Amino acid sequence: MLPPSSRPPLPRPAVQYALVALAALLVFAGTLANGFVYDDNQLVLENPWPRSLAGVQEAFGQPLFGFLESSTAQDPRHHYYRPLMHVFVFVLRQGFGLQAWAYHLALMLGHAAVSVLVLWLLRACLSPARSTSGEGAGAGTWAALGGALLFALHPVHTEAVAWVSGAMDVGMTLAVLVAARLWLPAPATAPRALGAAAVWLVGLLFKETAFVLPALLWALERATASAQARGGWGAQARRFGLLGLGGAAYGVLRLAAMGGALPGHSAPPTAAGLASVFAFPADLGGKLVWPVPLAVLSPGGLVESWADPRVPAGALLVAALLALAVWAWRREQRVAQAGLFWLGLPAAPALALQARGVDAYAERYLYLPSIGFVLCVALALRAGLLRWPDRARMLGLVSGGVLAAFALLTLVYVPVWRDDLTLWTYVEETVVEQPLIHSSLGNLHLNAGRVDEAIPHLEVAARGLPREFRVHNNLAVAYAKTGRFGDARRELERTARLMPDNPVAWHNLGLVSRREGDLEKAIAYFRDALRLAPRRVDSLLELGRTLLRAGRTAEAVAPLEEALRLEPGLEPARKALAEARAAASPPPR
Repeated sequence: MLPPSSRPPLPRPAVQYALVALAALLVFAGTLANGFVYDDNQLVLENPWPRSLAGVQEAFGQPLFGFLESSTAQDPRHHYYRPLMHVFVFVLRQGFGLQAWAYHLALMLGHAAVSVLVLWLLRACLSPARSTSGEGAGAGTWAALGGALLFALHPVHTEAVAWVSGAMDVGMTLAVLVAARLWLPAPATAPRALGAAAVWLVGLLFKETAFVLPALLWALERATASAQARGGWGAQARRFGLLGLGGAAYGVLRLAAMGGALPGHSAPPTAAGLASVFAFPADLGGKLVWPVPLAVLSPGGLVESWADPRVPAGALLVAALLALAVWAWRREQRVAQAGLFWLGLPAAPALALQARGVDAYAERYLYLPSIGFVLCVALALRAGLLRWPDRARMLGLVSGGVLAAFALLTLVYVPVWRDDLTLWTYVEETVVEQPLIHSSLGNLHLNAGRVDEAIPHLEVAARGLPREFRVHNNLAVAYAKTGRFGDARRELERTARLMPDNPVAWHNLGLVSRREGDLEKAIAYFRDALRLAPRRVDSLLELGRTLLRAGRTAEAVAPLEEALRLEPGLEPARKALAEARAAASPPPR
């Protein structure tokens, strides 16, 4: 054992919290140079709801992507209810417009706040009150600080913090930790329980994963308080009953907005799908221990058979965690139990999505579960310091080396999220061949006007994703831009079959039919689009233009007037309406 004079002094709690916050801010400071990428383009740039208070109110009655006419809005795999994401964008938009640095700064500050609360949680679980000696108290303090720094610096958090759309995970996790701070020390008073209920509602409105909060709080209570302090079943039921008011309020809001819709495929499970469920813990969860390489998609690609080595690896990992849970339960290691609860329960929704046929690999899904991971790491570090006090310096050097390596990986990964082209080029180089990569690259080239480069990518994506509305629609647009109207029509007819209630497909079929010279068919398609979306300005405009070209000038007036009423500044509609009125008016005598 080192003599007291050789042990490093314990930093004051305020210094520890400041150090963790500073580490979290510095490692992600590079995000301030990044722009909007991936879903940010829809949720921030194209989203009409955050532009007004009325739009924000509408967001509380719609799914996350309900403002889109595309498959994302209607596909049951995207039935997510997260209105506070729109509130987050609204607040920043009012103060900073569309300056990306402001959104990234907000996420950096959110991550720093989460990291500080993680340190509080680790200190609560490894507190001196649970130690029998000053040596134990010091070991617990150093272990808690090391675990919190690991959370602050971990590269697996880059997706959640460097991507503006990751605000849903950061906001949800911050709410969960604030609720935990209100809940402890046990027993929570009625006002604190009601406060936790309100914060739980906030977390749920950021992301559905927060529904695991009651179980997480129960585990924390058992880890930090005696049975006498927690009280009997009746006292606990009253506390958790008050907490449940937050969940009940969320249930009412969600049912009113979306009914019973849940994300996931309705297709029956396949052998490959079942194999992917077994592989998932190793494929995604393994990034907590070995965060290389990181990418938006699984670097190993989709699991296609039981022969994939990730299947037995995932099964072994789950078996090891279950064995550890049994050991912790039998030995009444309640801090270890809490760590396993916080690691496993928040990851369960992603595993459930995987089981329902959704490829749920996303590093942001580890943001909340990683709290349980760092708690287990901190517990192991404390045990090592207590068991081998004479090797404390070596343990400190190893821990510092791991933190430095993880910080370096994060600093390298952050610039990958600078823009869409950088991100998807990196993904193409890092991840095995996947249709989604070609879909994203094809869309990028198409939006940039590089149609000839877009078509090969979109064709590969269309073959690999035969039921994806957006892929076939974008391929049809690319074909139309190069004059391949027959190919465009074929792809659009496919999109209409995939999603007959989507007006986009019928509108685009109208455009293609008009280019082919079939004006009557084009008019019918535009009317189909308007039957599904009567206030669709583009379809009103093109219907009026097509009627005008077909010589049906009197019929063209009404849709053009309606287009101008909905969008008074639409100059093409104004010109077409003037032409229609002039043509429909009787000649002067």
